[in-house]
Amino acid sequence: MNTTILDLVAEKAELPAAQLDPAHTLEDIGLDSLHLMEIALWVQKEYGVVIAEGELHHEQTVGEAIAFLDTRVGG
Repeated sequence: MNTTILDLVAEKAELPAAQLDPAHTLEDIGLDSLHLMEIALWVQKEYGVVIAEGELHHEQTVGEAIAFLDTRVGG
């Protein structure tokens, strides 16, 4: 798991990374569509990988979202 991406998700959720439960949804940890857009834009800036609108969504679990982003950035 890419620690940097995990840290970013934790920062957006305003939680310590150690408290992120992979089974919780992104909505459960308080992320809204603006947070998801910010994460997508950060990934694009840092890795040059475009995350299309809708590829990250509230129903995804934290684990699914991190795995998806790791796969996209080659982590």
